[in-house]
Amino acid sequence: MRYEKRVLKYFPYSFREYQREAVLFIYNSIKSGYRNIMFHAPTGFGKTPVVLAAVLPYIMRGYSVIWSVRTGNETDRPIEEIKVFVEKLGLKIFALSFRGKRDMCLLAREKFREGVGYDEASFICKNFREKCPYYINLSRMLMLYRIFNKPLMYSEILEKCSKLKICPYFTQRYLIPDADIISFSYNYVLDERVKWSIKPLIDFKKTILVIDEAHNLQNINLNSDKITFRTVENSIREAKEYGFDDIIDILKSIYDRMRQIYTYISRNGLEDIEFDPIDFLHIVDYNTLRSMEQYGQYVRRSRLQEGKRPRSSLYHLSSFLKLVYDNIDVKGIAFIASIDRDNLILEVWDMRSAEILKNVWREFYARIFISGTLNPVEAFAEIVGVSRYRKQIIPSIYERKNILALTLRGISTRGEELSETMAKKYITAIEQFIKNFNSNIAIFTASYRIQDELMKNGLLKMIQKYDRKIFIEKRELRGENARKMLDEFKKSAESDTKGILIAPMGGRFAEGSDYPGKTLEGIFLVGIPFDRVTARTRKYLEYYTEIYGKEKGRYYGYILPALRRAS
Repeated sequence: MRYEKRVLKYFPYSFREYQREAVLFIYNSIKSGYRNIMFHAPTGFGKTPVVLAAVLPYIMRGYSVIWSVRTGNETDRPIEEIKVFVEKLGLKIFALSFRGKRDMCLLAREKFREGVGYDEASFICKNFREKCPYYINLSRMLMLYRIFNKPLMYSEILEKCSKLKICPYFTQRYLIPDADIISFSYNYVLDERVKWSIKPLIDFKKTILVIDEAHNLQNINLNSDKITFRTVENSIREAKEYGFDDIIDILKSIYDRMRQIYTYISRNGLEDIEFDPIDFLHIVDYNTLRSMEQYGQYVRRSRLQEGKRPRSSLYHLSSFLKLVYDNIDVKGIAFIASIDRDNLILEVWDMRSAEILKNVWREFYARIFISGTLNPVEAFAEIVGVSRYRKQIIPSIYERKNILALTLRGISTRGEELSETMAKKYITAIEQFIKNFNSNIAIFTASYRIQDELMKNGLLKMIQKYDRKIFIEKRELRGENARKMLDEFKKSAESDTKGILIAPMGGRFAEGSDYPGKTLEGIFLVGIPFDRVTARTRKYLEYYTEIYGKEKGRYYGYILPALRRAS
């Protein structure tokens, strides 16, 4: 058919199995009036170029595309792909990956070379904007589109702006209305506290929203925050340093109550409990809370004037307590206290997804949900608040003769702790696995806890007997360091010394990372990543049971997330 040729011409590669059908399915679904498309396809299928090819005909008719990804670090992926489209097809498409002020503020980078947080970067911008040389220079520039006229990753925008001595963050904002495709982290689409900053720049009603790795939507935790002992200890120090004598006793009372909670959890051998927010309401009334917030803002301004990072624990504490009070009677928000070694963490935890998200989807012309783990689609759709949709499920693209799946008897991660005996059994099984693979392999564990137990019982010592390069995902691994580690692991597939990647199933390397060709040929799964049955888990199941019923609630809230992480 003629229209098919007009659509398929936007795919810049030779079609592999199912790709042609997928492009047409997505295009035709939107054309037929469907506004929610569920697209499930295995890792390595080429979901990104397929979806781009399907939406390009709409871009040519004046629609925009927002490509939404889980974290800022993933925003470049669709832009890298669209560059190939532009180069191979000669398209005139402008696209950019958008990052927040923390990554894009040149003034903050100059003043604080160790880096700043999101709130700090916003505070710096707000207080210095009118005097900022980069912002002033940008306001004098004309015709930005002549300089920024092709698909750009955030790092390229940052580099160009640095050379021109103009503000990268506001350059992005000025370019948004002219962009055909913009890649954002989830927060810019889902969180009203962030979305307001881009909403005036984009006509959502003429925008197709693509939600990448959409299975993550179940755990978006939008209205969540946490504090620790250190937050309150630092707040007390700030109050003493700046002479806020009227709140010192109140802060000490908050700390004492946290100590009582810590003692209770510790003495009873628990991991976490629900705490009663009313306990803190009795200590701090709302007027005092407003004073704390103003004091915190004063600390931030003073520190900034002194050339220090505008950080204030007092401000964070007041924001946290305000969030507590505002959500005391909100169904779907829990208050969890947990222990991490000698520290106490108090957390406001937002468990809601469908209730919040169903209103978000209505703002856009169409929504495309893509992932390798959407199945069962019916369950996913209900969890994220979508009622009417079309779905396409792409079967495995790998020949069965090339796949060998083995289940081992006699080993299990079941139970509260992984015993020394069981850990050693796993290590013995992993050793046999390593012996049979002279290629890149991964050991994906059910959790960091299981990973730590294997390490403690000799996993690394065993691997070191073999000529392998070891890569370990640790809790503190972030951004650029994580990207470098993953690149090194993939490169080791071409070297004589093959790589072994050790990471949790819910981590950044197990979810959302592509391993093409020989970069990963064998995987050992240590257990199924069911959540431990703690106060947090029980509260989550209680909420899901109330929303979906007993059977569905347990399946949606406990079993399905574990199976998705394992797959």
